Amino acid sequence: MEELKRCPFCGGLPATEVRVTQMGGGEDHIDFSVICTVCGTDKTARLKIKGKACFTDVEQSMDTAIKAWNRRATEGA
Repeated sequence: MEELKRCPFCGGLPATEVRVTQMGGGEDHIDFSVICTVCGTDKTARLKIKGKACFTDVEQSMDTAIKAWNRRATEGA
């Protein structure tokens, strides 16, 4: 996984967060976010699970959120 870049808006340090946002009903949602610890700016990737998920699915979703954060950090800086 890539190293997280600082927030493009305030320069704050980012943190990662994983939240289950929906359970049951045949489709589970897990949100993988990168959030600035200073201003709260965030980028989120959602993993929709139908049936079984494996570690690779989880890792790819967090990597997607990190890449989106870092791409914006590069553009905003």
